[in-house]
Order: sequence, then C-alpha cells, then structure tokens
Amino acid sequence: MKELYTELAKSGITPNGFYILWCIYYKEKPYLQKINLELRSLVASGYLHEDYVVTVKGISLLAIGDNQVMTAPAVNSIDDNCDKFLNIFPKGKLPSGKTARVNKKNIEESFKWFFNNYTYDWDTILRATFYYIDTYEKANYMYMKNSQYFIRKQNTDKSWDSELANYCEIIINGEDEDTSPHFTDNVV
Repeated sequence: MKELYTELAKSGITPNGFYILWCIYYKEKPYLQKINLELRSLVASGYLHEDYVVTVKGISLLAIGDNQVMTAPAVNSIDDNCDKFLNIFPKGKLPSGKTARVNKKNIEESFKWFFNNYTYDWDTILRATFYYIDTYEKANYMYMKNSQYFIRKQNTDKSWDSELANYCEIIINGEDEDTSPHFTDNVV
C-alpha cells in the first residue's frame, strides 16, 4: 500500500480524491461529504473530464491502485477471476503443442498490462473468453492461442496485441449473437 500512497503524492491526488475517482469509474456512491473541492482538483489535474468522466490518465492511476490492491491478502477478486478465466480454457495441450492454460502468475501479469491499456470489466472479459473458446472448439482448437497469448502477445516490432480486447469488442457490439441459420448436414 505504501507504493500507492507514494504514487498518489507524486500525482498530487489525495486519498479522498483517489476514492472519488474510483467511485466515479466503478459507478459507486462516494460516502464523503463535500466532494466538490476534490472534483475540481481531479478535473484540474486531468484525471476527470469537465463532465466528470474518468480520463485515460485517471484510468492509469486507478490501474496502479488496483495493482497495489491485488497484492493485498484480503482481496482475492483478481485471483478468483483469473481462476474463472483459466478454467474456461481446455485442459492439456493445443494442436500447436503449447499448453492451453498458462501459469496463473503469468496470467495475473498479463492482466495487469491489459487493465493498464483497456477498460473492459470482468463480465465482458469472461464472456469474450468463453466465446473465443467456443469458436475454436468447433475446429478442435486449431490455431487457437493459449491463455496468456490471448490476453497479450508481443509482435516482432515489439508492439503488443490483444486478441482478448478484440473479442471484448465483439461482445460489446453484440456480434456474438449470430441469428443466421447454421446447416449441419452435408448437402450432396
């Protein structure tokens, strides 16, 4: 937690300001009196837009806080969600020879990167993962990425891609709800 408070001090944000930012982002009601001064400070510092929507800078600060909280023993939300995420992937090896499920510590590190770059919630992430696995299951997992590469994979030019982010967009846009008829019988 010390790192979080150090980061807040460097950012010029009070713990109450961070709490208000967190409440706005997660759509919770703050249990503080007289929050107007903190709101003005968050807007002036670039963590909130004028209409009190969290900026990318604000999301980055929240991600630092979430990463600090993730290591606290009392909080196991990330731990539980990583377990749910990994359990969606099949056990064993993929046709590529790689294991489908990667070590949980590697998954947690990949999600730290993911949440620093994207704002999808766990419900969307888990639905997108299920949709991804379901799509590749029909082809016996041929060319499917393992759990870690699904979250992020480094390209040859050292940039990063996230197939998970692409599938989250599919879920958000409702493209996973295919209503066209599928034929399963061969027509000769």
